[in-house]
Amino acid sequence: MADGKGAMAARRPGLAPRIVAPKNKVTIALPLSMIRTGEPGTMRAGDWVRLAGVAVSAIGFSVVVRELIRIAHALEADQAIHRENQAETSQLQPV
Repeated sequence: MADGKGAMAARRPGLAPRIVAPKNKVTIALPLSMIRTGEPGTMRAGDWVRLAGVAVSAIGFSVVVRELIRIAHALEADQAIHRENQAETSQLQPV
């Protein structure tokens, strides 16, 4: 087999297999918006409007959650007072 037909090529020690990275780009869709990278400090008017919209939405959401918690606590207190009044009136009425 001196002519090399049918013989396996000898592996050279120390050579690692070559890693090939894909050349295509991937776009990931996020729930709120797409994150863009660019030069720092180059925000346009539209970027500021979007940022203000996110801030207003976050503040509005927190106000709604606080109001719902306040209503839930008020209802619990009202039910407790109602139960106490029922217990007192049932004790005072003759059977």
